[in-house]
Amino acid sequence: MLTLLASLMAGAGLVLAALAAYVAWRRGTRMGWSLAVMLVAVAWWGTAYAVELSVSEIPVKSMWGDLKYAGVVTLAPAWLVFVLQYTGRGQLITRRLVALLAVPPVAAMVVLAVPATHDLVRFYPDTAGTEELPIVGTGPAFWVIFGYNNLLLVAATALFLASMVRLARTYRRMAMVLLASALLPWAANILHNLEVGWFARIDLTPFAFIVTGGLLVWGLFEERLVDLAPLARSAVVESMADAVFVLDAFGRIVDVNPAAVALADRSRVELVGRRLLDLVELSGIAEVGPSGLVLGDPASDDRRTFDVSQQPLMDVSGRTAGELVVLREVTDRVRDQQHLQDVLDDRSRVAATLQASMVPARLPAVLGCELASRYVPAGDGGEIGGDFLDVFALDEETWGFVLGDVSGKGAEAAAVSAATRYTLRALAAADASPAVTLREVNTALLAQTESERHCTLVHGHLRPPPAGDPGASVHITLSLAGHHWPLRLTTSGAVDEVGTLGTALALFDDPELHDAEVELAPGEVLVMFTDGLLEARRGRDEFGAERVADMLRTHRDLSAEELAGAVLEAVRAFHGDELGDDLAMLVVKRL
Repeated sequence: MLTLLASLMAGAGLVLAALAAYVAWRRGTRMGWSLAVMLVAVAWWGTAYAVELSVSEIPVKSMWGDLKYAGVVTLAPAWLVFVLQYTGRGQLITRRLVALLAVPPVAAMVVLAVPATHDLVRFYPDTAGTEELPIVGTGPAFWVIFGYNNLLLVAATALFLASMVRLARTYRRMAMVLLASALLPWAANILHNLEVGWFARIDLTPFAFIVTGGLLVWGLFEERLVDLAPLARSAVVESMADAVFVLDAFGRIVDVNPAAVALADRSRVELVGRRLLDLVELSGIAEVGPSGLVLGDPASDDRRTFDVSQQPLMDVSGRTAGELVVLREVTDRVRDQQHLQDVLDDRSRVAATLQASMVPARLPAVLGCELASRYVPAGDGGEIGGDFLDVFALDEETWGFVLGDVSGKGAEAAAVSAATRYTLRALAAADASPAVTLREVNTALLAQTESERHCTLVHGHLRPPPAGDPGASVHITLSLAGHHWPLRLTTSGAVDEVGTLGTALALFDDPELHDAEVELAPGEVLVMFTDGLLEARRGRDEFGAERVADMLRTHRDLSAEELAGAVLEAVRAFHGDELGDDLAMLVVKRL
């Protein structure tokens, strides 16, 4: 009889050790390690107990009984850790918690190891040598260990059941099966420790735990206890190109389609039981970006992007039973979008470079005058406009200036603008009037450009006052080629239009152009601008020349730079930050 019982305990130890080895080999989930520890604890319990039963010398029997407690005191903490991980509370398992759970087992083994305190836990009575299956005596420390272990077991099992019952009926059935399997070794242990009848002489807990351990391993890795595949079968088509993962309520994989197997580069057996998030983290080459899940080495060109779709799975009662995760590859779409963005970025850079070439990097310093300019492209600046301005020296006493607007937008308009600006700079001379220069520019543009684009502009000569005469006026000669009249702010506060309107360039062989003379006394201002300023709108209302004149009168005491900024700020407040047309402005103030 004794040999049979020892053989049963030894067999239980071997079976549980084999289950622990299987769990460690699979290493599919983090909770697998806590399950492995639990199985090893019970396996050691059964093995040590088998040796205790098989030997006859009481000291040896007592020693193996003491060693058995290494498994006894480890089982309950390992079960609590397993339940926390299984029910999705893994974040609660910290080093501090593990250390706290390790204190009572270590203390129990220390008490057993010290001869003076050994019998506080367990001891063999004097009559044990005459009995085949002696009843082991227990001390007060034993009941502390017994109470602590059962407290952890009850708390962990209650948490497990509560988590399962709140979910779908599928999990309720699983909870009932696991509860029944857990009650078997639990009942055997209580009957033994309370010395109920024949159970007082033999502890069948390790043998009974074979059922519980086997069921836990089966349920964790094979997922037959919670078969969610039928719930998702209508949504999972085996021939889908999209990778499909069926997850349980705790994020563990219970089913996959062939595309998911190919994507993960693992067999279905390796995938089932893993947490999908752990699978992504362990890959080491995955990240979640704005376009979705990105897989592949960041240093490689073979990265793949997937759109992630998550859909909860409900059972017949409407409770959440799991989740369906579908990964649809969108690599080509993302690459096309990136290519388009690169093209747009290149276009914006080209536009910014060309637009910067339409105006000087900085205005020259002109004796007795202050110059200021503003250039604002239409919209977000991504499209090339046709406005331009320039100020350049004609000789030691004369400066040339030009501000213009080519019809339309885009590369052709920019090409005409550049041609106009640099042709004018090449042809302008101090001894040639602005109107004469513009006629030559018109001829050059008609020969250079085949597109039906015309150009309106104001071109003039500016002659500063003599250095020794601060009260003298600045003399300006200008010609308007189809351009709006510049505005002059006088010392009296009056604002008048100056110049004689002529014909736009690149329209006719013989344009009508006129020179006009303008004097700027100290404190007076001349403002030239393109139609982007006048035609800025708020609804049907245009900003118009009158508002520009009001701005000049209101801010007459400002510097040229401050005045240009005030006008631009008023236009943006009227129209909005993104203007409907390019705006170029040149301000000349006699100091």
